[in-house]
Parts: sequence; C-alpha cells; structure tokens
Amino acid sequence: MKLKLYIFFLVAITFSSCNAQLPTKHIFYLHGRIIEQQGKNAVSEQFGKYELDSIIAALKVENGIVHAEIRNSNVDYKLYAIKVSKQIDELIKSGVEAKNITVIGASKGAIIACNISSLNTNAINYVFLAGNNDYQEMNNEWKFHGKVLCIYDSSDDIAGKNYDYWKAKDNFTTKFEQIELKTNLGHGFIYKPLSVWMEPTKKWIFEQRLLTN
Repeated sequence: MKLKLYIFFLVAITFSSCNAQLPTKHIFYLHGRIIEQQGKNAVSEQFGKYELDSIIAALKVENGIVHAEIRNSNVDYKLYAIKVSKQIDELIKSGVEAKNITVIGASKGAIIACNISSLNTNAINYVFLAGNNDYQEMNNEWKFHGKVLCIYDSSDDIAGKNYDYWKAKDNFTTKFEQIELKTNLGHGFIYKPLSVWMEPTKKWIFEQRLLTN
C-alpha cells in the first residue's frame, strides 16, 4: 500500500512539474471594424451578431492569455499597429519567446495585424482573417515578418481575396501559409468561432503548421 501511494505521489509531482513548465501563450485578438462602430454587442444587418465573447472564449488555451482590447470608434490602423507592436516588444524584453506570441486579426483587425507584421521584426505568429482585396494590394507595401497564416473565404466579396500577391513578394517570413474556406457566409464567417478557422488558428498558436501538414 505504501509503495502504491509513493508511486502515485511521484506521478502527481511529475505531472505538476510539467504543467508548471508550460510557457505562457500570449494571444492578441484584433476584432473587426463593426465593433469599433457599435461596441462589443455589434450586429450586422447582413451577417448577424458579432460573437466577440464566444470568439475570445474559444481562443483561450491552457496557460494562455488572450489580449482583446475593444478599440474606440474609427481607430487609425497604423497608429494602433504601432501600439500593439510596442506591447509585443515589451513581452519579448520581459523574456517571452517570440514563438509564444500570436497576433490574430479579423477584417480591419487583419489590416492592423498586417501592419504589425510589416513593422515588428520579431519572429512571432500571425493569423490574418479576411483581410485582403485589390485595395490592400494597391495601397500597401507590406513586408511581413514571422510565421504567417492567412485564412480567407471564397464567398467573401469584401475581403475574400487570396494572399498569393503577398506570398510572392519579398518578405522576412519563415513560414507563409494560407487556407481557402467555402462557408457561403461571406465576410460573416469571422463573426463566429467556426471550427473551420478556429482549429487551424489554434494549431498555428502551438505548432505553426496546418492540420493537414
């Protein structure tokens, strides 16, 4: 009996030590513009409710911190990118490894994330959701850093263009992948924590690779 208790005690200690050594994952979620306009309970006539709380809850991982500030109305995306970039720099200076920081941007949030990736030289992780179209390609000279995953939907007529243009440009990325979705929800696919984008996003947070790789 004493031997069994001793073995159980050793297993418990080992399990506790492993948990204590798990690095903290810092996840920045940058929401879409409609939240700036209407607040956290925003509802689109076309796409329905933006389920911000559900998205943030779904992004939570073991030993992780989700940074999800609600931006004020019509935030300047370049200035906000500088702000978040400085927060990332502070985390790196405090000892957080770049691989444990992920920036996830949706719609306008994706444009902000693209600016961060072009500005910040740390090799952190990025997920761009519904953030590309002809306008972005014609009006930006981004050169991305880090490990980039792009997710777009073929039914999205607002920002559903693939990222081939950006992948072909000179970048400082160490990984650049993209996924095409076909949800038939248009731009509204970012309004819910759908598994088709949430699962690869969480895979990217931990391993920086796609489920199919």
